[in-house]
Amino acid sequence: MTHKILYIKTLIALILYFNLNIALSQIVDNEQASSSIRWKQIETEFYRVIYPSTFENSAKRLVTQLPSIREKSSNSLSISPKKITLILQGNHLSQNGYVQLAPRKSEFYPIPSSVADNQEWLPNLALHELRHVAQFDKLTGRIKAPFFEQLALALYALNLPAWYFEGDAVQIETVHSAGGRGRLPSWEMPVRANLLSGKSYSFNKYVLGSFKDNVPSHYTIGFLMNTYMTNHYGIESHEKIMEEMRTKLLRPFNFQRAVKQVIGMRPSALFKETMSELSAKWVQEQNNYSNHIDIKTPKSQYPADFLLPQEGPNQTIFCIRSSPTSVNKIIRLDSMGSATPVAKTGLQLAPYFHLRGDEIVWDEFRKDARFGKQTYNVINVYNLTTKRVRTLTKNTRYYSPVLHPTRNEIAVVEVTKTGETKLRILNAKTGFILDSIPIPEHTHIQQPKFNASGDKIIAIAVSPRGTNLVEFDLPTKTHAIRLTWSNQQIERPMYYGNTILFKAHFDGIDNIYQVSNEGEITQITSAEFGAFNPSLAVGDSILFNTYRYNGYKLAKQAIRTFDPKSAASRNWYIQPTLDAMDTTDISTPLSDTSEMIVSRYNATAHMINFHSLSISSTNFESFDNYIPGIFWLSNDVLNTTQLKLGYEFDPDIAKSIYSAEVSYRKYLPIFTARYANRGLVGNAVSSTKPDEVVMFDYRDHLATFDVSIPLSIYRRNIVYSYGLNAGTSYNRRYNLSVQLKNFHEAIAFPLNYQIYFNRNSMRSKMDLAPRWGQNFSVTFRHLPFERTINGQLFSIRTNFYFPGLWRNHSLQIRFAAQKGNGRYNGVYDIPLVSGWGHFKSPIVHNTAMATYRFPLFYPDWSIGSIAYIKRFQALLFSDFQNVWNDTAPKSLGIGLSTDFHVFRYVLPDINVAAKLTYINDRSSTQTIVPTFGLSYSY
Repeated sequence: MTHKILYIKTLIALILYFNLNIALSQIVDNEQASSSIRWKQIETEFYRVIYPSTFENSAKRLVTQLPSIREKSSNSLSISPKKITLILQGNHLSQNGYVQLAPRKSEFYPIPSSVADNQEWLPNLALHELRHVAQFDKLTGRIKAPFFEQLALALYALNLPAWYFEGDAVQIETVHSAGGRGRLPSWEMPVRANLLSGKSYSFNKYVLGSFKDNVPSHYTIGFLMNTYMTNHYGIESHEKIMEEMRTKLLRPFNFQRAVKQVIGMRPSALFKETMSELSAKWVQEQNNYSNHIDIKTPKSQYPADFLLPQEGPNQTIFCIRSSPTSVNKIIRLDSMGSATPVAKTGLQLAPYFHLRGDEIVWDEFRKDARFGKQTYNVINVYNLTTKRVRTLTKNTRYYSPVLHPTRNEIAVVEVTKTGETKLRILNAKTGFILDSIPIPEHTHIQQPKFNASGDKIIAIAVSPRGTNLVEFDLPTKTHAIRLTWSNQQIERPMYYGNTILFKAHFDGIDNIYQVSNEGEITQITSAEFGAFNPSLAVGDSILFNTYRYNGYKLAKQAIRTFDPKSAASRNWYIQPTLDAMDTTDISTPLSDTSEMIVSRYNATAHMINFHSLSISSTNFESFDNYIPGIFWLSNDVLNTTQLKLGYEFDPDIAKSIYSAEVSYRKYLPIFTARYANRGLVGNAVSSTKPDEVVMFDYRDHLATFDVSIPLSIYRRNIVYSYGLNAGTSYNRRYNLSVQLKNFHEAIAFPLNYQIYFNRNSMRSKMDLAPRWGQNFSVTFRHLPFERTINGQLFSIRTNFYFPGLWRNHSLQIRFAAQKGNGRYNGVYDIPLVSGWGHFKSPIVHNTAMATYRFPLFYPDWSIGSIAYIKRFQALLFSDFQNVWNDTAPKSLGIGLSTDFHVFRYVLPDINVAAKLTYINDRSSTQTIVPTFGLSYSY
C-alpha cells in the first residue's frame, strides 16, 4: 500500500502557522464515490465504520478484528486513540489507504488485486493505517476539532518526517502480523542491490528519490532505519521519541533533537549506521552462485525494466518495458536484443500481459468519468496480425486474464462488490461469462494459469491462514491445495508438465521453485538479488526476470534442480525485534456477527462538520494574490459537501471581506455558491477634468453561483478530460465615497458558459509535458437580464503538444482568440503574451505562443539538509499577438528552472523558475524583462 496521509503539505504550514517563509498543509480530497452507493455504518466504542451496502459481510469481518488491530497498532506508543471514522471504499480498486485530519477520518481501499502479498490484504492495511492514527494522537491529539484539526495535521507533518512515520507503520505491520513488508526480500531488494553493486547513495536521495537512479520509496529506507533503532534500542524508543516531541512542537529541529536524546545520534548518522550494518549483513549472506544466461536488451542511459518475458514465434521474446523516460509498453526483442514496440498498456495496478500465438491479453485500470472512487479493471486483447486492440469488457472488476491454450476462452479473477473472489471463464470474443469455478470461502485467488491441456488452473490462494497454491479441476469444479500454508510471497505459478513452477523466497531471496505432484519442493534458480516471472521456453528451459541495481533484466536457463546446500543462512533484518517482542498475529478467529448493529448512514445529516480554522481560502493550492484572512472550514467525511466561512483584510487597500461558500459534489454536477461582502477601491475619470482620475471607495455584495460537470477517463495511454461549466452572479455596490455619474449600482445575473475537451498522452516520469496533446476550450459571457448595460464576450483557447527533437523534450503551441464588446471591452479570457504590461498594447484579439521545454540534467545535489536538487530544465519561447496584423513575435526569451525539495520533506515538489523576456516593441519601457516564479505540486 502506498500510503498517503492525505495531501500533507509540509512546507506550506510553516508560513501559515509560524510566520516563516516555507510551509505545509493539506488539500481536501477532491474525489467522490458514486452517488448511487447506499452507505451503511457500524458504530463501536472507538470506530464508526462506513461502507457500501454491498460490502457488508466484509465490513463485519473487519469490525470483529478491529479491537485486536487497535491494540497492536497503538500499545507501543502508550496511547489510546480517540474515536475515528473508517470509510471502506469498496468500489475503488486501487490498493491503498490513508489517514487524514481536517476532517478526521481514514479511508481504506479494501479490494485485493493481483498484486502478490504474503498475507490477507484488508487486516494488514488496517494495521498500517491505524498506526498512523496512533501517531497522530500521540503527537497532536490534544489539538482537535472544531477549530484546530488542520493545525494538528500541520504540526504532525512538520515534526515527523515521512520516512519515519511510514517506516514505523511498516515496522508495526510486520511485527504484529505473520507477514508484512518487512518479511519480503523484494521489499529490501533495491537497497541490497545498490549496496552490493557499489552504488552508495545519500540519505537525501533515498528519502526524496531520483529521476536517474533506482532508489526505493521513503517507505523502504524508513522501515530499515526504524528497524535499526528498534533492534538496538527496543520498541520503546519510538514512544520515547514521540513523548519527547509532544510538548515541544514549536521547538526547531524537534525530531532531530528527540532522536539524538533517545538513541544518541541524529537521523543522518542513523542512516549511515543502518547502511553500514546492512552492508555487512548482506555481504556475509551473499551467494555468488548463478546458473542462468543473461539475455541482451537495448542499452539505456537510465534504469529500465524488461518485465514478464514470454517466448513468441521464432524464439523472439515479448516483455513489458518500463523506464522513467517513457510510458510502459509491450515490446518484441529479437536475438540481437533489438526492440520493436508492440502496444502501450495504459494504467495497470501491476504490470501484466499474457501471450498466446498471435494474441496478447492484459488487464487495465479505468475510472468512472465523474466519480474518481468508482473504478474498474477491464480486459484488453491485442492481435499481432491486425495490430488492433479490443477492450473486451466494460466496467468490470477482472484481474490477470490468461488465454486458454486451445480455445477462445480467457480465465480471469473477479473481486465482486461484496468483496468475494470468483474464478470466471470468459468468451474471448465477446467477454461474456461462460462458467464460474467455486473457490474456498474467505480466500482470494491471484494470477491463474492453465495447464497445457486447458482442463486445470493453478493460482495463488490468500486467506487468513496465509498464502498457498490452489489447483482447480475444471471438469469437476473441485480444487486442491498444493503446498503447506505459510506466509511466502508466491508469484506467477505455472505448469511444467505435471509439476508447478512458482516464485517464492524459502531461502530468504526470491527465486523460482518447483513442486511435484507428491509435494516435494526443489529450487530451480539461484539469483543474486532475485528471480521473478518465469515462463516456458524451448528446450526445457525458462525465461525469467533477474534484478539488478538498474532494473529488472532478462535471463534464461534450463529447468534443473539447484543444490542449495552452499546457500548462506539468512534472517530478516527485523529478526532481533521479532525475537524480543510479543509478535502475536493480528488475525483472530472470526466472531459471530449476527448481533452486530447495522444502520443506514445518512450523509445529509452529516453534511456540516466544522473541523478547522485556516488562513487560506484555497487550501493552500496557490499563494497568488494572497490576502491575509481566517476561514472556518467544514467537510463531510464522504467529501461531498464543503463549507467555508471567512474574513479577509486586504492591506493594500485597507479593506475587509466577509464571505461564505458552499460546494456540493455528490451528484454528476458540482454546485458552488458563494457570498461576499467586500470593501473595494475604484477609479473614474473626472467629468470636468478629463485628464484627472478620481479615486473612490465603496463596498459591494457579490453572490455567485456556478455549476460544473468535470469528466475524465483513461483509454490505454491517453487521458481524456472534458466537461462544461456555467455560472452567474449578482453584484450590488453601495457606500460610495463620492458621487459618480453613470455608475451602475447593480449588475444582475450575467451568464457565462464554458465547454472544454482535452486529449493528452500520459506522461512518463521524466516527461515535462505530454508527448501528444490536443486541448480546446470555448467560453461565452453575456448580460441577458440587464437593461442599462450590455456586452458579450466569446473566446476560444487551444493548446497542442508535440514531441521534441530528443526524448522527454516537448513543443507546446497555443493559439487563442476572443471577441468582446460593451461591458467586456478590455476583459481578457485568453492568455496574454509574456511581458504584456511593459509596452503600450492595443486591444488584444488573439495570441499565439510557442514553447520548447527540455531537461538539462539530473544532478541529485544535496545542500546539507536545506535543499535537494533533482532536475534542471530549460525553455525557449516566442509569443505573438494580433497575428493577422503583426507576424513578428511580440516577445521571446529563455527560461531556466529547477525541481527540488527542502528540509527533507517528501512533499511538496517545488519548482523555482527564472525567465528573461525580450520585448519586441518600440513602446516598451524595458527591453529585457526578468521574471521569477515559485510553484509546487503534490
